[in-house]
Amino acid sequence: MERRDFLKAGAMLGMGGALPGVVFAQGRGRRNGYGNLLILIELKGGNDGLNTVVPYTSAQYYALRPRIAIKRERVLQLDDRYGLHPSLQALMPLWQAGELSVVQGLSYPQPNLSHFRSIEIWDTASRADQYLHCLLYTSPSPRDKRQSRMPSSA
Repeated sequence: MERRDFLKAGAMLGMGGALPGVVFAQGRGRRNGYGNLLILIELKGGNDGLNTVVPYTSAQYYALRPRIAIKRERVLQLDDRYGLHPSLQALMPLWQAGELSVVQGLSYPQPNLSHFRSIEIWDTASRADQYLHCLLYTSPSPRDKRQSRMPSSA
């Protein structure tokens, strides 16, 4: 599926209808005792990040992008500085319900500046990134957290 097709489907059908795998993954996760999932969506192929999550209060954004900047009145405001591209309207209910987060400017220690290796690090959650690996493998699972709150029998 191409990025444009994904965005169109998401706008028309909403995230649940456009991504049946997400619904399936959520159901499977709940059977295992997990109520929350981390779902990463990577839009490969030249996504314009500044026109996806728009810094609509930045004069510099408009000065440097006079022909392609998203007009302030069209931006779907997330807060007092950033908003989403108008075609991402289907994501707003998730944002308003507190079920969607936008994370910008992530990196990993000592990046090697290879686009392909960086994607591999993110996609596989390898130790090289010290981000997703630490989150997924060093944090206790929800089940472990419940057990750790139990009083000791000593």
